Amino acid sequence: MQGKRVEGIDFWRGAALAIILVNHIPGNVLGAITPRNFGFSDAAEGFVFLSGVSIALAYGEKFRRNVVDAAASLYGRALRLYGAHLGLTTAALALYGVASYFTPWDFLGSENSRAAPFADPARGVVGILALSHQVAYFNILPLYVVLIALAPALFACASRGGLRMLAASAAVYAAARLLGFNVPTWPEPGYWYFNPFAWQFMFALGIYCGGALKTRGVPYHAIAYRLALAFTILSSLVVSNAFGLAPGLVDAAGRYLDWDKTDLGVVRIIDFVALAYVLHFSKITAALSQTRLFPFFTLLGRNGLSTYSSVSLLSALGQILQEASLASPALDVIFIVACLGLLRRIAAAVEQFTLVAPAAAE
Repeated sequence: MQGKRVEGIDFWRGAALAIILVNHIPGNVLGAITPRNFGFSDAAEGFVFLSGVSIALAYGEKFRRNVVDAAASLYGRALRLYGAHLGLTTAALALYGVASYFTPWDFLGSENSRAAPFADPARGVVGILALSHQVAYFNILPLYVVLIALAPALFACASRGGLRMLAASAAVYAAARLLGFNVPTWPEPGYWYFNPFAWQFMFALGIYCGGALKTRGVPYHAIAYRLALAFTILSSLVVSNAFGLAPGLVDAAGRYLDWDKTDLGVVRIIDFVALAYVLHFSKITAALSQTRLFPFFTLLGRNGLSTYSSVSLLSALGQILQEASLASPALDVIFIVACLGLLRRIAAAVEQFTLVAPAAAE
Protein backbone atom coordinates (compact mmCIF):
# COMPACT_ATOMS: atom_id res chain seq x y z
CA MET A 1 0.00 0.00 0.00
CA GLN A 2 2.80 2.35 0.85
CA GLY A 3 4.49 1.62 -2.48
CA LYS A 4 1.28 2.59 -4.23
CA ARG A 5 1.21 5.89 -2.36
CA VAL A 6 4.79 6.65 -3.33
CA GLU A 7 4.02 5.88 -6.97
CA GLY A 8 1.02 8.18 -6.76
CA ILE A 9 3.21 10.96 -5.37
CA ASP A 10 5.72 10.46 -8.18
CA PHE A 11 2.92 10.51 -10.75
CA TRP A 12 1.49 13.82 -9.59
CA ARG A 13 4.93 15.37 -9.22
CA GLY A 14 5.73 14.32 -12.79
CA ALA A 15 2.43 15.77 -13.98
CA ALA A 16 3.19 19.04 -12.14
CA LEU A 17 6.58 19.26 -13.85
CA ALA A 18 4.97 18.74 -17.27
CA ILE A 19 2.49 21.51 -16.48
CA ILE A 20 5.34 23.79 -15.38
CA LEU A 21 7.00 23.17 -18.77
CA VAL A 22 3.92 24.48 -20.58
CA ASN A 23 3.25 27.37 -18.20
CA HIS A 24 6.86 28.59 -18.39
CA ILE A 25 6.41 29.22 -22.12
CA PRO A 26 4.13 32.29 -22.27
CA GLY A 27 1.98 32.22 -25.37
CA ASN A 28 2.07 28.46 -25.85
CA VAL A 29 -1.39 27.39 -26.99
CA LEU A 30 -1.48 24.48 -24.52
CA GLY A 31 -1.20 26.95 -21.65
CA ALA A 32 -4.92 27.64 -22.04
CA ILE A 33 -5.81 24.16 -20.77
CA THR A 34 -3.45 23.94 -17.78
CA PRO A 35 -4.93 23.92 -14.24
CA ARG A 36 -4.07 27.57 -13.48
CA ASN A 37 -6.94 28.52 -15.83
CA PHE A 38 -9.44 26.48 -13.81
CA GLY A 39 -8.54 27.18 -10.19
CA PHE A 40 -6.92 29.67 -7.83
CA SER A 41 -3.80 27.49 -7.37
CA ASP A 42 -1.45 26.00 -9.94
CA ALA A 43 1.37 23.49 -10.36
CA ALA A 44 3.71 25.43 -8.04
CA GLU A 45 1.58 24.60 -4.99
CA GLY A 46 1.47 20.96 -6.02
CA PHE A 47 5.24 20.80 -6.55
CA VAL A 48 6.07 22.33 -3.16
CA PHE A 49 3.41 20.31 -1.30
CA LEU A 50 4.52 17.01 -2.83
CA SER A 51 8.12 17.89 -2.03
CA GLY A 52 7.10 18.16 1.61
CA VAL A 53 5.27 14.82 1.44
CA SER A 54 8.30 13.16 -0.13
CA ILE A 55 10.67 14.62 2.47
CA ALA A 56 8.44 13.30 5.25
CA LEU A 57 8.35 9.82 3.74
CA ALA A 58 12.08 9.75 3.03
CA TYR A 59 13.46 11.41 6.15
CA GLY A 60 10.79 11.28 8.86
CA GLU A 61 11.86 7.92 10.28
CA LYS A 62 15.56 8.74 9.81
CA PHE A 63 15.09 11.92 11.82
CA ARG A 64 13.48 9.98 14.67
CA ARG A 65 16.36 7.48 14.73
CA ASN A 66 19.31 9.87 14.38
CA VAL A 67 18.74 13.62 14.28
CA VAL A 68 22.32 14.52 13.39
CA ASP A 69 22.63 12.11 10.45
CA ALA A 70 19.22 13.03 9.06
CA ALA A 71 19.92 16.76 9.31
CA ALA A 72 23.34 16.33 7.68
CA SER A 73 21.71 14.40 4.83
CA LEU A 74 19.10 17.12 4.32
CA TYR A 75 21.71 19.89 4.35
CA GLY A 76 23.75 17.89 1.85
CA ARG A 77 20.69 17.69 -0.37
CA ALA A 78 20.14 21.43 -0.05
CA LEU A 79 23.75 21.99 -1.11
CA ARG A 80 23.28 19.79 -4.19
CA LEU A 81 20.16 21.73 -5.12
CA TYR A 82 22.10 24.99 -4.70
CA GLY A 83 24.73 23.68 -7.12
CA ALA A 84 22.04 22.60 -9.57
CA HIS A 85 20.48 26.07 -9.41
CA LEU A 86 23.81 27.75 -10.18
CA GLY A 87 24.35 25.41 -13.13
CA LEU A 88 20.84 26.00 -14.47
CA THR A 89 21.09 29.77 -14.13
CA THR A 90 24.44 29.78 -15.95
CA ALA A 91 23.09 27.62 -18.75
CA ALA A 92 19.93 29.73 -19.06
CA LEU A 93 21.83 33.02 -19.26
CA ALA A 94 24.15 31.51 -21.87
CA LEU A 95 21.12 30.36 -23.89
CA TYR A 96 19.40 33.75 -23.68
CA GLY A 97 22.69 35.52 -24.47
CA VAL A 98 23.31 33.44 -27.59
CA ALA A 99 19.71 33.98 -28.72
CA SER A 100 20.03 37.74 -28.23
CA TYR A 101 23.29 37.82 -30.18
CA PHE A 102 22.14 35.79 -33.17
CA THR A 103 18.55 37.01 -33.48
CA PRO A 104 16.93 40.45 -33.73
CA TRP A 105 15.03 39.90 -30.47
CA ASP A 106 16.14 41.03 -27.02
CA PHE A 107 16.03 38.10 -24.62
CA LEU A 108 17.96 39.96 -21.96
CA GLY A 109 15.16 42.37 -21.11
CA SER A 110 15.26 43.74 -17.60
CA GLU A 111 11.65 42.68 -16.99
CA ASN A 112 12.79 39.07 -16.66
CA SER A 113 15.88 39.79 -14.50
CA ARG A 114 18.25 38.57 -17.21
CA ALA A 115 20.12 41.80 -17.91
CA ALA A 116 21.87 42.42 -14.57
CA PRO A 117 24.61 39.75 -14.91
CA PHE A 118 25.50 41.15 -18.35
CA ALA A 119 25.25 44.83 -17.43
CA ASP A 120 27.37 44.44 -14.29
CA PRO A 121 28.94 40.95 -14.26
CA ALA A 122 30.65 41.27 -10.85
CA ARG A 123 27.52 42.35 -8.98
CA GLY A 124 25.37 40.01 -11.03
CA VAL A 125 27.51 36.95 -10.24
CA VAL A 126 27.62 37.80 -6.54
CA GLY A 127 23.84 38.22 -6.55
CA ILE A 128 23.35 34.84 -8.22
CA LEU A 129 25.72 33.11 -5.80
CA ALA A 130 23.90 34.70 -2.85
CA LEU A 131 20.50 33.70 -4.32
CA SER A 132 19.56 37.38 -4.16
CA HIS A 133 19.35 37.64 -7.93
CA GLN A 134 17.09 35.12 -9.66
CA VAL A 135 16.26 34.86 -13.35
CA ALA A 136 12.54 34.68 -14.07
CA TYR A 137 11.26 31.11 -14.47
CA PHE A 138 14.37 29.84 -12.63
CA ASN A 139 13.36 30.88 -9.13
CA ILE A 140 11.74 27.80 -7.61
CA LEU A 141 15.00 26.00 -6.78
CA PRO A 142 16.19 28.83 -4.47
CA LEU A 143 12.90 28.41 -2.59
CA TYR A 144 13.42 24.66 -2.47
CA VAL A 145 16.97 25.09 -1.13
CA VAL A 146 15.61 27.17 1.74
CA LEU A 147 12.78 24.72 2.42
CA ILE A 148 15.08 21.69 2.53
CA ALA A 149 17.39 23.59 4.90
CA LEU A 150 14.35 24.39 7.04
CA ALA A 151 13.13 20.76 7.10
CA PRO A 152 15.13 19.70 10.20
CA ALA A 153 13.49 22.48 12.23
CA LEU A 154 10.07 21.37 10.98
CA PHE A 155 10.83 17.75 11.88
CA ALA A 156 11.95 18.89 15.33
CA CYS A 157 8.60 20.63 15.82
CA ALA A 158 6.75 17.63 14.41
CA SER A 159 8.43 15.36 16.98
CA ARG A 160 6.28 17.12 19.57
CA GLY A 161 3.17 16.73 17.43
CA GLY A 162 2.30 17.29 13.81
CA LEU A 163 -0.33 19.87 14.62
CA ARG A 164 2.18 21.84 16.70
CA MET A 165 4.53 21.92 13.74
CA LEU A 166 1.72 23.06 11.48
CA ALA A 167 0.68 25.75 13.98
CA ALA A 168 4.25 27.06 14.22
CA SER A 169 4.49 27.17 10.43
CA ALA A 170 1.12 28.94 10.20
CA ALA A 171 2.33 31.51 12.74
CA VAL A 172 5.39 32.28 10.59
CA TYR A 173 3.11 32.53 7.53
CA ALA A 174 0.72 34.91 9.33
CA ALA A 175 3.57 37.08 10.61
CA ALA A 176 5.09 37.30 7.13
CA ARG A 177 1.76 38.30 5.61
CA LEU A 178 0.82 40.81 8.31
CA LEU A 179 4.26 42.43 8.59
CA GLY A 180 5.26 42.14 4.94
CA PHE A 181 8.31 39.92 5.43
CA ASN A 182 10.08 38.72 2.29
CA VAL A 183 13.70 38.28 1.21
CA PRO A 184 15.01 41.31 -0.74
CA THR A 185 16.75 40.89 -4.09
CA TRP A 186 20.05 42.43 -5.15
CA PRO A 187 21.52 44.04 -7.23
CA GLU A 188 18.10 44.69 -8.77
CA PRO A 189 15.64 46.04 -6.17
CA GLY A 190 12.68 43.90 -5.26
CA TYR A 191 11.84 40.70 -3.41
CA TRP A 192 11.91 36.95 -4.02
CA TYR A 193 9.18 35.84 -6.40
CA PHE A 194 8.39 32.93 -4.05
CA ASN A 195 8.36 34.41 -0.55
CA PRO A 196 9.97 31.64 1.56
CA PHE A 197 8.34 32.95 4.77
CA ALA A 198 4.95 32.28 3.16
CA TRP A 199 5.66 29.23 1.00
CA GLN A 200 7.16 27.28 3.89
CA PHE A 201 3.58 26.74 5.03
CA MET A 202 2.74 24.77 1.88
CA PHE A 203 5.88 22.70 2.46
CA ALA A 204 4.90 22.14 6.11
CA LEU A 205 1.46 20.99 4.97
CA GLY A 206 3.19 18.41 2.80
CA ILE A 207 5.34 17.20 5.70
CA TYR A 208 2.26 16.94 7.92
CA CYS A 209 0.33 14.93 5.30
CA GLY A 210 3.36 12.77 4.57
CA GLY A 211 3.57 11.90 8.26
CA ALA A 212 -0.14 11.12 8.29
CA LEU A 213 0.21 8.82 5.27
CA LYS A 214 2.86 6.78 7.10
CA THR A 215 0.76 6.38 10.25
CA ARG A 216 -2.97 6.79 10.52
CA GLY A 217 -3.68 8.03 6.99
CA VAL A 218 -5.55 11.18 5.97
CA PRO A 219 -9.02 11.07 7.57
CA TYR A 220 -12.12 11.13 5.39
CA HIS A 221 -15.14 13.22 6.35
CA ALA A 222 -18.16 13.28 4.05
CA ILE A 223 -18.98 16.92 4.85
CA ALA A 224 -15.36 18.00 4.32
CA TYR A 225 -15.32 16.16 0.99
CA ARG A 226 -18.51 17.86 -0.19
CA LEU A 227 -17.23 21.28 0.85
CA ALA A 228 -13.90 20.65 -0.88
CA LEU A 229 -15.66 19.51 -4.05
CA ALA A 230 -17.98 22.53 -4.00
CA PHE A 231 -15.06 24.92 -3.54
CA THR A 232 -13.11 23.23 -6.37
CA ILE A 233 -16.08 23.58 -8.74
CA LEU A 234 -16.69 27.18 -7.67
CA SER A 235 -13.06 28.18 -8.16
CA SER A 236 -13.08 26.56 -11.60
CA LEU A 237 -16.15 28.56 -12.57
CA VAL A 238 -14.72 31.85 -11.29
CA VAL A 239 -11.23 31.53 -12.77
CA SER A 240 -12.56 30.34 -16.15
CA ASN A 241 -15.19 33.10 -16.23
CA ALA A 242 -17.83 30.35 -16.06
CA PHE A 243 -16.03 28.66 -18.97
CA GLY A 244 -16.29 31.83 -21.01
CA LEU A 245 -19.96 32.51 -20.36
CA ALA A 246 -19.35 35.33 -17.85
CA PRO A 247 -16.51 37.55 -19.12
CA GLY A 248 -14.89 39.63 -16.38
CA LEU A 249 -15.99 37.36 -13.52
CA VAL A 250 -12.45 36.48 -12.44
CA ASP A 251 -11.33 40.12 -12.57
CA ALA A 252 -14.26 41.18 -10.42
CA ALA A 253 -13.67 38.39 -7.92
CA GLY A 254 -9.93 39.01 -7.88
CA ARG A 255 -10.44 42.45 -6.36
CA TYR A 256 -11.80 40.83 -3.20
CA LEU A 257 -9.64 37.71 -2.96
CA ASP A 258 -6.22 37.18 -1.38
CA TRP A 259 -4.82 35.50 -4.47
CA ASP A 260 -1.22 36.72 -4.72
CA LYS A 261 1.25 34.04 -5.80
CA THR A 262 4.41 35.58 -4.34
CA ASP A 263 2.94 35.65 -0.81
CA LEU A 264 0.86 32.47 -1.25
CA GLY A 265 -2.55 34.09 -0.89
CA VAL A 266 -5.04 32.41 1.44
CA VAL A 267 -7.41 31.55 -1.40
CA ARG A 268 -4.58 29.69 -3.14
CA ILE A 269 -4.02 27.57 -0.03
CA ILE A 270 -7.71 26.79 0.36
CA ASP A 271 -8.08 25.96 -3.32
CA PHE A 272 -5.10 23.61 -3.34
CA VAL A 273 -6.07 21.83 -0.13
CA ALA A 274 -9.63 21.37 -1.42
CA LEU A 275 -8.41 20.05 -4.77
CA ALA A 276 -5.89 17.69 -3.13
CA TYR A 277 -8.57 16.36 -0.77
CA VAL A 278 -10.94 15.73 -3.66
CA LEU A 279 -8.28 14.02 -5.78
CA HIS A 280 -7.14 11.84 -2.89
CA PHE A 281 -10.58 10.54 -1.96
CA SER A 282 -12.00 10.38 -5.49
CA LYS A 283 -9.57 7.53 -6.26
CA ILE A 284 -8.52 9.32 -9.44
CA THR A 285 -4.92 8.24 -8.98
CA ALA A 286 -5.96 4.58 -8.86
CA ALA A 287 -7.98 5.03 -12.06
CA LEU A 288 -5.10 6.76 -13.83
CA SER A 289 -2.71 4.00 -12.75
CA GLN A 290 -4.42 1.78 -15.32
CA THR A 291 -3.51 4.12 -18.17
CA ARG A 292 -0.29 4.62 -20.13
CA LEU A 293 0.05 8.10 -18.66
CA PHE A 294 0.80 6.71 -15.21
CA PRO A 295 4.20 5.05 -15.82
CA PHE A 296 5.22 7.99 -18.01
CA PHE A 297 4.60 10.72 -15.43
CA THR A 298 5.74 8.47 -12.59
CA LEU A 299 9.11 8.11 -14.28
CA LEU A 300 9.42 11.89 -14.59
CA GLY A 301 8.42 12.44 -10.97
CA ARG A 302 10.74 9.73 -9.68
CA ASN A 303 13.66 11.62 -11.22
CA GLY A 304 12.47 15.03 -10.11
CA LEU A 305 15.68 17.06 -10.12
CA SER A 306 16.88 15.96 -13.54
CA THR A 307 13.38 16.41 -14.93
CA TYR A 308 13.02 19.88 -13.40
CA SER A 309 16.43 20.90 -14.74
CA SER A 310 15.51 19.70 -18.23
CA VAL A 311 12.08 21.35 -18.01
CA SER A 312 13.66 24.68 -17.09
CA LEU A 313 16.07 24.71 -20.03
CA LEU A 314 13.51 23.38 -22.50
CA SER A 315 11.03 26.07 -21.43
CA ALA A 316 13.74 28.69 -22.01
CA LEU A 317 14.20 27.30 -25.51
CA GLY A 318 10.43 27.39 -25.94
CA GLN A 319 10.38 31.06 -24.95
CA ILE A 320 12.95 31.76 -27.65
CA LEU A 321 10.98 29.85 -30.27
CA GLN A 322 7.85 31.82 -29.36
CA GLU A 323 9.58 34.89 -30.82
CA ALA A 324 10.41 33.16 -34.10
CA SER A 325 8.45 33.89 -37.25
CA LEU A 326 7.59 30.17 -37.44
CA ALA A 327 5.69 30.26 -34.14
CA SER A 328 2.20 28.78 -34.46
CA PRO A 329 -0.28 26.69 -32.46
CA ALA A 330 0.84 23.60 -34.38
CA LEU A 331 4.50 24.25 -33.53
CA ASP A 332 3.50 24.79 -29.89
CA VAL A 333 1.96 21.32 -29.70
CA ILE A 334 4.82 19.67 -31.63
CA PHE A 335 7.38 21.32 -29.36
CA ILE A 336 5.69 20.17 -26.13
CA VAL A 337 5.20 16.62 -27.41
CA ALA A 338 8.86 16.48 -28.48
CA CYS A 339 9.94 17.86 -25.09
CA LEU A 340 7.89 15.25 -23.22
CA GLY A 341 9.50 12.51 -25.29
CA LEU A 342 12.95 13.92 -24.54
CA LEU A 343 12.14 14.21 -20.84
CA ARG A 344 11.19 10.54 -20.78
CA ARG A 345 14.49 9.57 -22.38
CA ILE A 346 16.49 11.75 -19.98
CA ALA A 347 14.67 10.41 -16.92
CA ALA A 348 15.14 6.81 -18.08
CA ALA A 349 18.85 7.41 -18.71
CA VAL A 350 19.34 9.04 -15.31
CA GLU A 351 17.51 6.19 -13.61
CA GLN A 352 19.57 3.59 -15.44
CA PHE A 353 22.79 5.40 -14.51
CA THR A 354 21.85 5.54 -10.83
CA LEU A 355 21.19 1.79 -10.88
CA VAL A 356 24.42 0.93 -12.71
CA ALA A 357 26.74 3.27 -10.78
CA PRO A 358 26.34 1.57 -7.35
CA ALA A 359 26.77 -1.85 -8.95
CA ALA A 360 29.97 -0.70 -10.65
CA ALA A 361 31.27 0.67 -7.37
CA GLU A 362 30.88 -2.75 -5.77
